[in-house]
Amino acid sequence: MIINKSLKASYTVEATVVISLCLILFSSAVVLSYEIFKETLDYVAYKPSAFDPVKTFRTKEGIVGIFNAIRD
Repeated sequence: MIINKSLKASYTVEATVVISLCLILFSSAVVLSYEIFKETLDYVAYKPSAFDPVKTFRTKEGIVGIFNAIRD
């Protein structure tokens, strides 16, 4: 039993264009994410005293707590 599966050539060409664009967009997003990651590492290495995640988190939680207390 032979199954004859054939598509129009236009569907195949359109699919290759769409898949190519999707791959280009995905790879661009990965490259940009990596660049931002590297810039962040360079910034933290250059100014370690300016980057204090614990202080930033506590400040954010304090502001959110004040905002929620005012809202309630």
